[in-house]
Amino acid sequence: MTTSEERKRIASAVDHLTGESTRLHLALLTVQLSYGVYYVLTKSAMSGGVNQFVFAVYREVIALCFIVPLAYYTEKELRRPLTFQTSLLIFVLGFVGIFLQQTLFLAGLSLTNTTFAAALQNAIPVFTFMIAVVCRIETIRFRKMDGIAKLVGMLAAVTGALIMCLYKGKMLFGQERSDDAGLHSPFPRSNAFGAGYFTSFLLGLGIDTWQIGALCLVANCFCMAVYTNLQIPVLRRFPAPVSLSAFSIFIGSLALVATGVASVTRASEWILSSRASILSVVYAGVFASGLNFSLLTWANQHGGPVLVAAYIPLQAVFSGFLGVVILEDPLYAGSVIGAMLILMGLYLVIWGQNLQKVATERESFVKPFSGVMDISVKEPLLVGISR
Repeated sequence: MTTSEERKRIASAVDHLTGESTRLHLALLTVQLSYGVYYVLTKSAMSGGVNQFVFAVYREVIALCFIVPLAYYTEKELRRPLTFQTSLLIFVLGFVGIFLQQTLFLAGLSLTNTTFAAALQNAIPVFTFMIAVVCRIETIRFRKMDGIAKLVGMLAAVTGALIMCLYKGKMLFGQERSDDAGLHSPFPRSNAFGAGYFTSFLLGLGIDTWQIGALCLVANCFCMAVYTNLQIPVLRRFPAPVSLSAFSIFIGSLALVATGVASVTRASEWILSSRASILSVVYAGVFASGLNFSLLTWANQHGGPVLVAAYIPLQAVFSGFLGVVILEDPLYAGSVIGAMLILMGLYLVIWGQNLQKVATERESFVKPFSGVMDISVKEPLLVGISR
């Protein structure tokens, strides 16, 4: 095959990858923007005293009501019969990625503060990256330009998110308020979740509540990283991302409802009295859980866990921007510096991802022809004719 034909083949592959990449990045941007809106709505709802565990239960139940019909009507041809092993993996996804992840976050948030919790959430991309590399779920070529770009981009994005959470700097816009302790945090303050007997046990060992909260938040980040990476082998067996999200949310919802009924015993705490809380929980169920988990699973199937995790720091950017515009929160220099680092890091990860895809396509095209021209010249080519 001539060089011109090879170039056409690679160019066609690049065009295909570009179209798919556009949909992929739009989906991931939509997810993070949706989370930004969710944090702004939830901040106002939680200020009214809504029990966070009750909020989590309602959120997942509403998400289940939204995602089950969506999965049923859109993925009839994609669903495959569930084997015992696949069912077991889906159970682990729901228990770890939905139930444990949310429960540990709420426990950690109640024992620390919003700024610390938001800062630790940026460990999710790091854990995701480490698990993907160690388990060989995704190939990172550290000696190639694409691998270096991914690594540097991930570190830059995480650093930027930490700066947004932990460093204020000079106020550039707005007025200082008395409730700015958790300004850079997209998470509302916890008001109603305790770790119960587990906390009492650890306190008896001499571990203080802040350390317990930090351990819960680290475990929460690790659970989310496991959930993101574990989806890859499950999607190979069951290539229906929306249905997979529906099964996961169903399992997580059952565990959350059971735990919620056991831990929140006062009936008055299950009543949402304000319009803000009702709007927030409906939005959280439909968008923050139902739609977002479906899009994240689809993006994970097509882009891999490293790319999905690289978008997570954008939550701080969107929530901070919406907080300034809608809630009239002050804008600080730390937020601007952090946002610039996040965007730069995200660009490097995307560039490295596309560079690796093009290189992989080139290698897959050239490899079948690598032995075609391997001709031995130990004997004269016309030796048979000369005889």
